[in-house]
Amino acid sequence: MLRKSVSVFLVAVMTAGLLAGCGSPGNNMAGQDTEKIGADEPSADADQALAEDAPGSSDLSGQEPYTVRIVADGFGSDEACAEISAAVSEITRAKFNTDVELVRYDFATYVDKVQTELASGEKIDLLGGVSDISIPSAASQGQVLALNELLESDGKDILADISVEDLGSTSVGGQVYAIRNNKELGLGLGFACNAEMLESLGIDYSNIKSEADMEPILQAVKEKYPDVYPWGSDSGAMGDFLLAVDWLGRDFGVLMDSFDDSDTTVVNFFTSDEYYELCKRRYEWSQKGLIMPDASINTEQVASLMGAGKVFCATTETKPGIESQWERNTGIDITIIDVVPDYTMTSNLNNYWFIPYTSEQPERAMQVLNEMYSNPDVANLLIYGIEGKYYEFVDEENGVIDYPEGVTSDSLGYTVTAWHFPNELIAHKWVTDGADIWEDTIQFNKDCHPSQAKGFVWDSADVTNEVVACMTVKNKYLKGLNTGDVDPDTIWEQMKEEYEEAGIQKIIDEKQKQLDAWLAENK
Repeated sequence: MLRKSVSVFLVAVMTAGLLAGCGSPGNNMAGQDTEKIGADEPSADADQALAEDAPGSSDLSGQEPYTVRIVADGFGSDEACAEISAAVSEITRAKFNTDVELVRYDFATYVDKVQTELASGEKIDLLGGVSDISIPSAASQGQVLALNELLESDGKDILADISVEDLGSTSVGGQVYAIRNNKELGLGLGFACNAEMLESLGIDYSNIKSEADMEPILQAVKEKYPDVYPWGSDSGAMGDFLLAVDWLGRDFGVLMDSFDDSDTTVVNFFTSDEYYELCKRRYEWSQKGLIMPDASINTEQVASLMGAGKVFCATTETKPGIESQWERNTGIDITIIDVVPDYTMTSNLNNYWFIPYTSEQPERAMQVLNEMYSNPDVANLLIYGIEGKYYEFVDEENGVIDYPEGVTSDSLGYTVTAWHFPNELIAHKWVTDGADIWEDTIQFNKDCHPSQAKGFVWDSADVTNEVVACMTVKNKYLKGLNTGDVDPDTIWEQMKEEYEEAGIQKIIDEKQKQLDAWLAENK
C-alpha cells in the first residue's frame, strides 16, 4: 500500500479510471494489487460524469501545434528515428495536433548525454530512464516534474493499469515522478548454459538450488571440454549473486533475504558473511579452472564467448522469454538452470518514463505518453519500427514477427528493445519468444513473491557524500572479488576499514531509519 499522502489522490483517480473502462486490450496486469481504499459505489450521476471524462471523450485535435521531443536509450540512426517519428506523428497529429521527434542515444553514453541536456535546459518532453537515473535524486534536483495532476487530466489509461503499489514505488513525498514500464516486474536468478554441452554431461541438474550446487557440472565441463571455460565473465562482470537480495535502491544497504518477512535489518551486502562466502568460493573455483582466468579484465561479451564455444555458462536473471533472448544473442541452443525463485522488489521497476522540467507543455507530453502506453500502433512503431522494412509478420493472427529477409539486428540501424518503451505487453511478439510471451509475462508478474519492502523508495540526499565515497571503495574491489580473481582473505579487513572510513554506517543508519518509518506506515 502507498503512503497515505498519495492515497487520496490515487484512490479517486484510479477508481475513476477503472470504472470508466479505460485501458487497451491486454493491458490489465492480472494479479496486481489494484485494491482501492474506502472506495464507495458510484452513483448514476457519478457514472455519467466518469463516462464524460473518459480518455478519448474529449476532442484534442484542435489544440495549438506542438512537437513532443522523446529521448530514449538504445541506438537509432538519424534516418530510422526520423522515419519512425513521422509515422508516429501521423497518429498523434490526428488526435492531439502533436508531432513527435524521437531521439535515441546508445546505452554507453545515454546517462551522460541526458544529464548534459538537462543541465543545459535543452527541451525534453519525455525521457525514458533506466536504474542509473535515480527518482529521488532527479526529483530533489528539480530535473523532473511531479505527475499527479497530469495523470489525472491526461493519463487515465496509465492510471487504470498501474497498481497503487507500483505508483508508490516511483513516488517521493506523495508525488508520482515516473511511470514504470509495463514489462516483467520481478526476476529470478540462474545459469544460462550451452544446451548441447549440458546434455552431453548426463548430469541431473533439477536439484540445483544454489550457486555452490553448480560445482559438479562445472567440473564435468572442464574434464570433458578442456578447451572451454566452464564459467565466463561478461566484459569483466559477474554481478548476479544468485541470492534473493532486496537491494533497497541499489547503492548500499540491503535486506539479505527477500523471502524472510521477519528480518528488516539493513546491512552492507559487500561486507556480509554471505558475500564473503561467495567471493571465497569463486576464488577457489578460479584456482581450479572452473572460472575463466583473468575474468575481471575480460573485454568480450559473454554471449559472444558462448556462441563461439569458448564458454559453457554465465549467470542470468530469469523471466519469460529469457531462453530465447540468450539464443538470439549467442546463436546456440540454451538451457536455463533456475536457482533463485521469482521475486519482486522496488528495484525491479527500473525502467521509467519521466517528464523533465524542460518540457514546454507538460500536458502535451502526458497525452503522448498515455498514447505510447495504451495504443498498440504507437507502441509497435516505437519498439519495432516500420512494418515491411524493419520487421514482417510470420504469424499475423497472433502478432508474431521477425526481421525481413536479408535484414539483421546489425543492419537495422535501430535497437529493438521492447522493455525500454512504456508498454511492451500491447506490442507484437518476436518469433523466438513465441505467441504466448506476454501472457506468460503477466502470469510471471502475478506469481512473483513480493519483498516486504516493495514500494519503499530510498532517498540518499542526506548521505550523498558518503554514497560517493563508498562507491569508490566498491569499484576498487568489486570486479576482482566477484570474478574470483582476488582471494578475499587478502583484502577483506582492509576493505571493511575503507568502507567504515567512507561512511558506510551513516548510510546504513539513514536507510534503516527511512525503511522503519515506511514499514510503520505501510505494513
